[in-house]
Amino acid sequence: MSPNLQPGEKRIIAQFHDESCFHANEFKSSACIMHMAKVIHDARKVIFPGASGDSWWDTQQLLVQVDTAMDIFDATHPDCQALFIFDQSSAHGNGGKQRKQKDTIIPCTNPTISMCGKPQKMTNENGEAKGLQAMLEERGFDMKGMRAKCTPICPFENDRCCMAHLLSRQDDFVNQISMLEAAIINRGHLCLFLPKFHCELNPIEMYWGYAKYHYCEVFKATFAEAKQTTIQSLDACPVETIRRFINRKILKVFLGSLSLKEPKSVEI
Repeated sequence: MSPNLQPGEKRIIAQFHDESCFHANEFKSSACIMHMAKVIHDARKVIFPGASGDSWWDTQQLLVQVDTAMDIFDATHPDCQALFIFDQSSAHGNGGKQRKQKDTIIPCTNPTISMCGKPQKMTNENGEAKGLQAMLEERGFDMKGMRAKCTPICPFENDRCCMAHLLSRQDDFVNQISMLEAAIINRGHLCLFLPKFHCELNPIEMYWGYAKYHYCEVFKATFAEAKQTTIQSLDACPVETIRRFINRKILKVFLGSLSLKEPKSVEI
């Protein structure tokens, strides 16, 4: 059934993303690891991480893969808009190796009214990144006796337990989107991140299960055979089965919302 679109509206097509590991000789044991990341078939990325292999999957590799996926989507669905759906992997967040924050404007929600709307530099005169205490004191906060960061994690629902958590709760930090989200939005597409229990919501998890079942049924004597079997297993799942996986997850979430229970408590 074609959607009833208003003038200027585009059809939105969901693109689920996830990563998974296949172990060589995973007939009854495990050895070398092959890491899979998949959006759509032609954007699939296979790496062989390890001491003498490829680097582990990271944000930069993900950005390249998603850019390729958007190229493919734009070519195959010129009048549509993609909705890329990701889990809560660390590669999808707004962290990373960057240590020097870009300059910002102190938000109007800052408790010190006289500081609201003023520009704030995130580096010192020598170009070094400012510390947590310096940034917060410039915003008018009293940092006396406050530790820099909680160990191992911050207490639940506590906004002033440490400097790191206090700064992360400021609006300009909360509203900072990740490089991944920015790259997708800049191309005119949409981005969505699943909550922590994403395995209950992401139909690609069922696809991984199908592929791994096929993979484990095949005996593999060498790593080369494991590589070949991995690709064959990923291609073994019919498109109609993938559609059923998606419909099953949609129905599961819908029934869960009707019963006011978490989706994982609904069995269909």
